[in-house]
Parts: sequence; C-alpha cells; structure tokens
Amino acid sequence: MNNYSFNHFLREKGVPNDVRSLLYHIARAVKYINFSLRAGNTGKTDGQNCQGEEQLQLDVMADLIIQDELKKSELVRTCISEEIKEAMIFDAPRGEYTVAYDPLDGSSLVDANLAIGSIFGIWEGSELVGKTARDQVAACYAIYGPRVTFVIAIKNGGTHEFELNDVGEFILVSQDLQVADVSKYFAPGNLRASIENKRYLELIQSFILEGRTLRYSGGMVPDLHHILKKGQGIFCYPGCQKHPNGKLRLAFECAPFSFIFDQAGGMAKTVDGLNLLDKPVTKIHERTTIFIGSKQEVTQAVDFLQN
Repeated sequence: MNNYSFNHFLREKGVPNDVRSLLYHIARAVKYINFSLRAGNTGKTDGQNCQGEEQLQLDVMADLIIQDELKKSELVRTCISEEIKEAMIFDAPRGEYTVAYDPLDGSSLVDANLAIGSIFGIWEGSELVGKTARDQVAACYAIYGPRVTFVIAIKNGGTHEFELNDVGEFILVSQDLQVADVSKYFAPGNLRASIENKRYLELIQSFILEGRTLRYSGGMVPDLHHILKKGQGIFCYPGCQKHPNGKLRLAFECAPFSFIFDQAGGMAKTVDGLNLLDKPVTKIHERTTIFIGSKQEVTQAVDFLQN
C-alpha cells in the first residue's frame, strides 16, 4: 500500500475540495488536541457541561480548539458541540456545512490513562434537525492512545485509517477497512440494564457460553475502533428504566459511527430494530440506544431482545 499523506489520499479518492478542506481542518484540530493532551492539565473545572456532567479542563480545551479550526475553514455555518446546549452559527463564505462533534469522548478515563477520542459528523446545509446519519457527506473520529489514529469515512468512498507520524503528518495505514458479518468479539455497554432487562442478561450470557471474547474499555471510540481494526465485533448499548434511550447521543456519537460502519460493511440499529442510518435527528442533544458492528451479530442481538 502506498504511504499516502492525508491530503494526497483525499485528492486521489476524488473527495470534493470543500469536504477535503473541512477534513483537513478537523485533522489539524486533532493534532492540536493531542499536543495539549500530552502536556495538559487533567483537572476538573468548576462547572458542568449542558448535560449536567462535570467538565475537565481538557474538555473545554478540546472544544475551543475544534471551534477555532471549524471557524478557520470558512465552510461551517452551524457548529454543534456535545458540550454546549445551543448550536453555534459561524460566518461561512466558502460553503455551508453543519458539523456535530463530541470534542473528547471518554474524558472520564483520562485519569486512568486509557485511550479517549473525538467524534465528528458532517452534513451539507445549515440545519441538522430532520437529517439522518445517511445524509452525512463524511464522518470521522480520532483516538488519543499510544498512537494517534484518525479514521475517516466518505460517502460512497469507504472507511480509511491514518496515523500521526513523528513529523506531525497523518499517513495512511489501512485503506477500505471492512467489518465481517459474524464475530467472536463482544462489547456489552450499560451492564446495569441487565438487572432489570433479563433478555439483555441472557444475551450477554449467551455470548459467554459461546466462548466469545470480551473487549470493553468503557470508551466508545476505542471499543468501536477495536471492532473496525479486528474486522469483526458487536458493541451493545441498550436503555434502562432510568435512561430508556440509553446515554449515547445520536448526533455526536451514534450517527457518525453508524455512517462510518456502514461504509465499512457493518451495521447499526436501535434496540427497536431501526437502522440508525434512517433515524432522523429531532433535537440536537437527543439520545439513542445502539447495537453496532458485524451485520449478522447486530441483527441477531436485536431480534433476540425483541422476542
């Protein structure tokens, strides 16, 4: 495989100039976040985000870095952060896109020195409400771990992995990632739901009795990246009585990953069996259940829980 740089690869793939430019600015934000993480303060702020969750100084830092790069692109009209209640409106003389993002997913894992990430969904136009994951023109995520990995998916263009090298360039390491239909790996989120949902408990027990391999860190980004890199797996996050729609956000987490996995041959569904690509955003901070990964595993798991 050719050792393509990020921009060279996007040009070779024929990605439209404005989408390529927007992805370039997101990639720059990822590099700056990584630099700040290596030297940054992992302490808490005195405030909370709009979800009522404690904010780390790193959460605020990552959010500001991303906002700055999206403004500099001059392509983003509507900027929607998981940390901020309302959408932000920017001047966009070069185009009109909406970007929804989680600036630092899994930030509660920072003090344990586990991998964390950033997630981005990109839509044409200035309005997100009413759009679906299928409407995205691109989606991407970054992992800040032993290595810095940046994975992008382009509409009808596949899912591809880049790695930050020693001179600060993202270099292609895996082209056209693919997810097999069946799997031996499982990542069961929201295990507390199994206390009241006996079918979910039975599903997890069936995975164990079948001799499957547990891979779960508590961070959505590294757990889903593991599935993509291994080419198989299922990640489950049902609801419970306290959180009937689960705790994961549609616009910032589930829609981008649904798009990324679809481009890699995988699938994402809600616990009710709806393909997450077709679930419209009704409000920017809404939550959803998600079962994502290998197609056959996702379908069988959702069918099992419904019966």
